[in-house]
Parts: sequence; structure tokens; C-alpha cells
Amino acid sequence: SKSKSNYYTIINENILTYDKRFNKNHALNLMGGVTFQTYQYNDLGGSGTGFLRDVYETNNLGVASTPGTPSSGYSDYRMASFLGRANYNLMERYLLTVTARYDGSSKFPVNEMWGFFPSASAAWRISEEKFMEGTRSWLDNLKLRFSVGALGNGNVDPYKFLPTMSIDKTGVIVGDGQVNYTSYPGLIPNNLTWEKVTTYDVGVDVDMFKNRLTIGFDWYRRNTTDMYTVGPTLPEVLGTTQPKGNYANLKTKGWELTLSWRDNFKLAGSDFHYGVKFMLWDSQSWITKYN
Repeated sequence: SKSKSNYYTIINENILTYDKRFNKNHALNLMGGVTFQTYQYNDLGGSGTGFLRDVYETNNLGVASTPGTPSSGYSDYRMASFLGRANYNLMERYLLTVTARYDGSSKFPVNEMWGFFPSASAAWRISEEKFMEGTRSWLDNLKLRFSVGALGNGNVDPYKFLPTMSIDKTGVIVGDGQVNYTSYPGLIPNNLTWEKVTTYDVGVDVDMFKNRLTIGFDWYRRNTTDMYTVGPTLPEVLGTTQPKGNYANLKTKGWELTLSWRDNFKLAGSDFHYGVKFMLWDSQSWITKYN
């Protein structure tokens, strides 16, 4: 047997940025963009048995005394995204970022194709304040961060919202040979759209001793809604399985701590650089909705 598969991805990105500094205290950065993506997959396969010699291997399936049934397949889907971001910097002390995405995917039905995913973050560089001048000799950076944001996950197979009918050949001889047949379409979910992940995060960054010691801590909560999973249980007499859809929610709480030290010194007349990192984290997850 021999098979061949091809994947094609075409991405078109159009990004426009704008930077403006108002005197020495205010800086503004704007970004807007439109992206288009096309994914395509196709495959082709053939087989045969009963060769006179093994030398042919799969280079000439036509000389098989019993040729197999060839197979082929094709699928594609498309995405479009409108996105924007605004960064504002006040005196290198107060930082604000606002972003938004509007994503559409052909994997979902028309009325549920689009999803809006905003996010925002703010940071305060405490080390730049005047009351911190006494720490300049050993404290390089002390930043407090807050953020909340949502992202969409569209990782489902194409055509799941359509009642498709598969075509195949019978496994037994009917009349003069195998014949084509089709099967009734399976059930489709009540709703099929983007899985949404919303994360709340509070963190602090500390750099000391000329950036040799770095400390980072984050506490976060993540809510995942409309998770793609199995649907409600159906009676056995229905004769088919339940379709997957957006039927579950998940909640996660956790924290992360990172400590790192990096430095260099002279070793045999050359610079020797080294670094050490320590990480500690913990999280817990709860399924808050499931059939």
C-alpha cells in the first residue's frame, strides 16, 4: 500500500501601527490588523496484493494480481480575525494595555461563527516613584501587575455542525461486485461555537543587584466556558451516539513562583557566565458543569 497526504496553510496578515510620544511623560502605541487564514488537507492512497516479485514494493501497484480499493479525502476551513491593541505609558511608571479580537471560523454555523475576546492589563512600576529613591543602589525594578483577558479556542474538526452522510462500499459481493452505499446522518449538537478561556491574574516582578536576581510571582484564576465535550445522554433505542458540543465549564486556581540568579566572573582569563532558576507552582481545577 502507499499513501500521500498534503497540508496547505495560507496566512495573510495586514498590520498597521501608530507610535506617538507627547512630551517626555506620555507615550501611546496603537495597533490594528486584519488576518485571513486558509487550511486545506487532502490525501490519496492505493493498495494491492499478489505481486510476482517483491522488487516492485509500492512503486507499481498496477501489477498486483488483486488491486485494492483506492481512497482519497479532502477537508478545509477558513478563519478571519480583526484585532486591535492600545498601549499607554505614563512617565515609565504607569502602564496600560487594552486588546481585543473578533474571530470568525468556518468550523461553526453562521449564527455562532464569530467570537469577541477582549483583554486589559495594568502595571505600576513602583521602583520609579520618588519615594523609592533610597533603593536605587540595589533595586532595579519593582512592578505590580493586574490583568484580565479572554481567548477563544476553536480546535474542533470541520463540518461537525452539519448532518453529513458518509459513502462507502459494501464488504460483500452484491450482484457482480461491491456496490456503494450511504448511511443516515448523525445527530448534530444544539450549539457549537468557540470555547472561551478567561484568565484573571495578579503578579509582581522584582529585579535586584543589577538584574542578577529576579523574582516573579503570579496568582491566577482561569474560567473555561463552553468546553467542547460529549453531549447529554440519549436513550439507547435512538440507535446513535450523542454529538459533541459546548457542554462543560472548568475553573482553575493557582499560583507560580520563579527565582533566578545569573552572574559572570573571570575564569582562566575568560568571562564565565552562569545562571540558576528555581520554580514552584500549584493549581487546582474543578469541573463546574458537565452532563
